[in-house]
Amino acid sequence: MSQSFSKLLELNPIHLPAVPSWWPLAWGWLSLISVTVIVILTVTLFIRWRIKRLIPKKTALKLFHRGEMTPSDAIELVRQAAFCYYPRKDIAHLTGNDWYSFLDTQYGKPLFTPNASLWQAVLYKHEKMNSENEYQLIESCIAWVQESLPPKKNRR
Repeated sequence: MSQSFSKLLELNPIHLPAVPSWWPLAWGWLSLISVTVIVILTVTLFIRWRIKRLIPKKTALKLFHRGEMTPSDAIELVRQAAFCYYPRKDIAHLTGNDWYSFLDTQYGKPLFTPNASLWQAVLYKHEKMNSENEYQLIESCIAWVQESLPPKKNRR
């Protein structure tokens, strides 16, 4: 009997299964990581696009606030800023009252058309105007750049 008892004691040792690893991840974790990466990339690309889109506006505003500027310099800066946002074929041919009405249309209120005679006097005559009128014209250009750029979809 002792022999049969010793045979029972000669059992093989217990083999434990391998410890579960983190890889490969379950499909739920993979989908969560994928969605997170896609959201981060989308937000990053949107922020970069927005910053790049606002560069001409910020540059124009810096140039306005830099120092000595005449109304003819201001309206030229407005034209250059408009070229950055609007198709050249739409605004390159505009001059005089057509240009002022385009600016007013984009601004939403009459800002340039009521002062068209002042603009014409400043731009095409060599006589000196009083500084208050020049300051008012430059301020209207600054307001247009601040409010009208980048263009809103409903105004186009």
